[in-house]
Amino acid sequence: MNVLEQVKNSPMSRAQKGAVALCLVMNLIDGFDLLVTSFVGPAITREWGLSPSKVGVLLSGGLAGMAFGALFLAPLADRIGRRRLTLGCLALASLGMLAAAFSQDFGQLLACRVVTGAAVGAMAAGLPVLTSEYANNRRRGLAIALITTGYGLGSVIAGVTSSLLLGSLGWRSVFVFGSIATAILFVIGLRFLPESIDYLVARRPRQALARLNRILVSMGHPATDELPAATPRSRKIALESLFRGGNAVRTVLLWVAFTAAQLMFYFASSWTPSLLLQAGMSSQQGISGGLLLSLGGVAGVVLLGVLASRVQPRRLTAAYFALGALVLVLFSVSLGTLAAALVVAVLVGLFLNGTVAGINVIVPGTYPAEARATALGLAVAVSRLGAVLAPVLAGFLLETGWAAGSMFRIFAIPGLIGALAMIFFARFGRAGHDSSTELPTVRNEVAEA
Repeated sequence: MNVLEQVKNSPMSRAQKGAVALCLVMNLIDGFDLLVTSFVGPAITREWGLSPSKVGVLLSGGLAGMAFGALFLAPLADRIGRRRLTLGCLALASLGMLAAAFSQDFGQLLACRVVTGAAVGAMAAGLPVLTSEYANNRRRGLAIALITTGYGLGSVIAGVTSSLLLGSLGWRSVFVFGSIATAILFVIGLRFLPESIDYLVARRPRQALARLNRILVSMGHPATDELPAATPRSRKIALESLFRGGNAVRTVLLWVAFTAAQLMFYFASSWTPSLLLQAGMSSQQGISGGLLLSLGGVAGVVLLGVLASRVQPRRLTAAYFALGALVLVLFSVSLGTLAAALVVAVLVGLFLNGTVAGINVIVPGTYPAEARATALGLAVAVSRLGAVLAPVLAGFLLETGWAAGSMFRIFAIPGLIGALAMIFFARFGRAGHDSSTELPTVRNEVAEA
């Protein structure tokens, strides 16, 4: 048993738990930086007189940046290291938030949101990978699900911060707050964020053995005299393996499910406060609806993390998709009653966040260490098509006269598509495949958990 296997099969040390906790906080800041526009959007609209379609484009700007970051920046984590890329993205996100605070028109603000989104997109692909590599086999699924709560918590903080600052200091102060918080986290990460030991073994950068031993000692494991054997694999080979034999179908099904999850999640998280306003509620009630949706999302991810050790993540995620579609329909018929709408908003957040968390649990366990960031980055990039389209489509429908309730019913359809994709993925995973061309499967991930 080499040192990697010892770490994966041993109880999690304080250092490992600390690394996972730091990834959670970074996801929290990501969630704040990405979703803050949903809460300050109405204030920006009033000041600049933006049309609903322009608001949709603005909300999609960060998501388009996420697609770019996931596709072009995230794969760098497999080359330069998870730690270095994460710190660079934190610095970039902080600068993007600060620039947004000083933007003078729609175009400048949109550009700033794209830059911030690129940084967040790279971290969105890298942090689940880093978490999966620091968690042990037993707690891996729970750890990945828990850090996904960061997006919901970040959205909650964005809503609370907006409520406190908008009235007295204006919407620019919220972006300044986010920039400062992200910069502080960069300093903390510079001191405490460790490099992935899987990366050190797989890629063997300069002084890999010395760096590995320092991490092992911090985790309570003895130092090793040499690096464990690793099978080198180029990114080209890793990419080819995603579409070889049976993996092609599994990869495509994951992409379909992830895109459906992003369509639902970013429609609800981006437009809920504004749509509640359109349904006749006050600005504060709209923000409260967004906050409750975010809190429900945190609860949903935690629940998924607990259930993931008892139920196959593929089946669990399929159930979350189906229930997410159902509660979106329920939300559409509850908008006329404040109490009912706020209660259902919690359920919407619970199930929609859970679909994203479920896929984040599944993907890292499907691919080898040297290709995980690349594979998840591609999945995130492809799924951002849904994330980008959701706010833009909602803005277009709103401008053409669609009612809020009708839009919630339209965006329930991706939930049914995602459920079917995960059902087929689960059945396909049980079929026999040529082991010579197959990457490690989700079944192995569940067995280890």
